[in-house]
Amino acid sequence: MLRLLLLSDNPVTLALMRASMDALKGTLDAFDDAADLQRKLNKDTGGMPLGVVLDLARLGARGVRLANACTRVRQTTPAASIAVIASACEWLHPVVATWAREAGAAHAFARITPWRWAATGEALLAALTGSTEGASAMSRRIAPYLRAAAQTGGGRAAQRIAAAEAAGIDLGALAFRMQRSGGVAIADRSQLLRSHPECFEADEAIVWLERALRVDRERAIAIGQALQAADLIYHIDRAAEFGPGGGYFRVAQLPPAWSLEDFYAVIRSEAGFRVADRSVRGTRHERCFLGNEAVDWMLAQHYTLNHALTAGQRLLDASLAHHVRDEHPFRNEKIPYRFYRE
Repeated sequence: MLRLLLLSDNPVTLALMRASMDALKGTLDAFDDAADLQRKLNKDTGGMPLGVVLDLARLGARGVRLANACTRVRQTTPAASIAVIASACEWLHPVVATWAREAGAAHAFARITPWRWAATGEALLAALTGSTEGASAMSRRIAPYLRAAAQTGGGRAAQRIAAAEAAGIDLGALAFRMQRSGGVAIADRSQLLRSHPECFEADEAIVWLERALRVDRERAIAIGQALQAADLIYHIDRAAEFGPGGGYFRVAQLPPAWSLEDFYAVIRSEAGFRVADRSVRGTRHERCFLGNEAVDWMLAQHYTLNHALTAGQRLLDASLAHHVRDEHPFRNEKIPYRFYRE
């Protein structure tokens, strides 16, 4: 038995969690506005244990810091178990999970999807209930809901990650292996009079994956696409899909001992990213920063270009910032982004 408070506006997440709570004979209290959190917390749980699940994007939309939300939960219901969903990404990078834990959330998960249900929804409920067996039994009971949700379209990135995981591929370990001795050929390249540091060629990586994993070419391409879907590798302009003739890619890297919380604090200070009203391609955007200016700022702080682009994307993964129209990943271009708290 569990009473679950769920801050989310994703229809698939809501449907799957509602079916799950029915199977667990618990109650689901879903809401989509972070401003309602305190009102929800004040409701009587009827003696049932409380789990609180917060979608980072919904917190950001209201300018609510995760640490503040977790403190509010602890002050109201000290025994509540708190988890977060990083709905902006299909695969949760460890630095985002660490940041969430430091802010007060005991558990963190990527977007909940039917294709990665075991690693997201089922794992979330196992963490909240303390029963892996109970969560697994619940998943078997809601199998029809999972199949129906999987047929609603979309979810291509999650499907690719799930397929690689089902084949026993540890994507994080594979990305690390790619950049070590004996990995893919990473070097500074040039194309159309542009220099591209620290990158590898997709065609060469496909051959390396075939040999390193002893898989055929089609499987190697699929695994490379799963790495890209998890944002463990990325196209130099984040504009092409991994595959034959796909061009140059990088293995995503962050500076040693890099902290998302510390980074965010610095870039939000007066010495950080320049936030201002901008006019981009004839459209005015209030209180935003530009991707290329943010990259230049990080380069001045002795980041490599790879570090800068990866750090910028982690901001978006954690829903600390976003493209003003939620249309682009982080790029080194004159593209406007906004801190959610703006």
